[in-house]
Amino acid sequence: MVKGNTIIIGLGNPILSDDGVGWVIAQELAKTLKDEFQVTTASLAGFNLLDLLAGYERTFIVDAIQTKNGKAGDIYRLTPEDLQFSRRLASVHDINLVTALELGKTLGLSLPKEIVIYAIEAQDTLTFAEKLSPPVEEAVPRVVKAILEELKQ
Repeated sequence: MVKGNTIIIGLGNPILSDDGVGWVIAQELAKTLKDEFQVTTASLAGFNLLDLLAGYERTFIVDAIQTKNGKAGDIYRLTPEDLQFSRRLASVHDINLVTALELGKTLGLSLPKEIVIYAIEAQDTLTFAEKLSPPVEEAVPRVVKAILEELKQ
């Protein structure tokens, strides 16, 4: 395990209930990993993520997701290729991860060769609260364990 080549980014808004799950998981990982890997949190998306990703070889992004048929607490392990259907550029203010990565590559940025996205199905992303819903909270240790296992590889 080499610090400097891998960054773990917990995304979301920590005061909007389950939307903060990425932050919670990143904070748990930071306690365990200490100085072994770069772990950070952010409420960023789109172009702003490029600044965090540039220069790393491997990235884990953790965020909340709400899908049509998902059950709160479900965990999805995704790659940017899994999200190709969401590519769009209706406005530079509304750019998603896949489109931002394409732009970064086009601009010649040094982006990670491996990007893994852990998305946790959220129950509530609209209520102002710093607490996760019970099913999302139960998913936290499972995602932490999964990422720790991948970091050993």
